Amino acid sequence: MIIRKAIYDDVKKLNELLTLLIQDEKQYDEGINDNFVVTNMYENYIEDKTKLILVAEEDNNIVGYLYGKLEESDETYKYKVAILDALYVIEEYRQKGIADSLINEFKNWAKLNNVNLLKVNVCSKNIKAKKLYEKHNFIMHSETLRKFL
Repeated sequence: MIIRKAIYDDVKKLNELLTLLIQDEKQYDEGINDNFVVTNMYENYIEDKTKLILVAEEDNNIVGYLYGKLEESDETYKYKVAILDALYVIEEYRQKGIADSLINEFKNWAKLNNVNLLKVNVCSKNIKAKKLYEKHNFIMHSETLRKFL
């Protein structure tokens, strides 16, 4: 398995994986549109130094990816923050350490950017994702409450 930064040639596959991620999250969030398809999310992010897109390759095929970004600084907090915004591994490649490798590379990138706080949002019902992030020492910090009208 190879973990590397995404290039422009990867964008179509990245958009496909993001679509799969969002479709997978429908089981945890009934508000996601059934017909949602990503067509042009990552095109402008490849060269952006405040964003990181990593791909996991197995046998020259992209089987997973991670998207993270530096958060805009404000005067409220003293921390420099990086957000792990999306992580997806194709189902048949799960439980092989790919997500762990992607997260570790994200942490290395964050350290190189002098980040001292990592954030990730997880659907509260997504127990597998929560366990993955807890394994990497993420802890529950806040919760979002919502009500559909």
